Parts: sequence; structure tokens; C-alpha cells
Amino acid sequence: MAEDEVVEAITKVMDALSPLDAEAREHVLEFVLKRMGISVVKSAGSLAATPAYAAPPPVTPSSGMDIRTFASEKAPKTLNEKVAVMAFFLANLAPPDERRDFITSEDIKPYFIQADFELPTGPANMTLTNAKNAGYLNALERGQYKLNSVGHNLVAHKLPKREGASGSPRKTAKKTTKKAKR
Repeated sequence: MAEDEVVEAITKVMDALSPLDAEAREHVLEFVLKRMGISVVKSAGSLAATPAYAAPPPVTPSSGMDIRTFASEKAPKTLNEKVAVMAFFLANLAPPDERRDFITSEDIKPYFIQADFELPTGPANMTLTNAKNAGYLNALERGQYKLNSVGHNLVAHKLPKREGASGSPRKTAKKTTKKAKR
């Protein structure tokens, strides 16, 4: 199965399940897995499915937050802010098996789709370079970028921007000019 098909399937499942409460989601997943012949083992209120390949769960046990919910709460406006939100999520809120302190261009498409962000029109590597140039990321090894303190503070403390908050244009003093005498 191609990566695009996997991402599309994940997106469709998440879209279908997101309006449901936790109990209904579990019921739907149990039913679908049973109909597809995948064995389900219930333990401590969560599902564990076999075979080994299954899409990563959207909700983390520690935070109870999936990237779509987190992105919606932070409401980033610019592409650079969206990259910072994605990097923050991966470093701090992603499920433990996905969590890491760097992002790559390969992360843009699947995580932007899961977050319900519009995909960038340019190359993914330029998206990360632009976020670095905006001051939100530091370059690590070739192709890897890490959220820096500016990006962290943006996501943790400044997003979402509220109406009337700083960010509105400053009032500047008008220059007064003397009229020339004739």
C-alpha cells in the first residue's frame, strides 16, 4: 500500500470517528476489526490489535491530545506557525512511539493532513527552511530540524492569538510639516 493511500485511509477513519464519543469510537473499531478478521485484545480500557501494522493511535495516553485537536486549539495562521505547532506536537504530545525532538520534510504531508492543515504548495524541504529562517527551528543533521526556544514559546505561550492582543499595528506619530510661506 502506498504512503498516500495509508494517509488517506487514516484521514478518513479519523474524520469518521472524531464526532463520536470515546465509547462509540471503541465500539466502531471493535466491530470493524472483527469484520476484517483482525483479532482484538482489550486491556486496561484500550484496544490492542494484530497484525503488527496498524495506524498510530491519534490520542496519546499521557496528554489525551491528538494533533488535530491540538492544532485546532492553537489555531496557527501562517505556514511557519503550522510547522512550529507540528514540531511542538511531535516533541511533546505525540504518542511515545512517534515522539521525537526533530522533524523532517517527510513529516509535513502526513502530519499536516492529520492536523487538517492545508498542504504547502512548495517543496516540503523549503517549508522547513522557511520556518527555520523565520526563527522557529534550528537545523540539525541534513534534513532534520528541531523546534527552538522561540518556536516553543510561540506554540506554548502565544498561540492562539486572541482578538485585540498585541500584533495589531502600532500607531505611529504623524509627521507635521510646516506649510511653506508664499
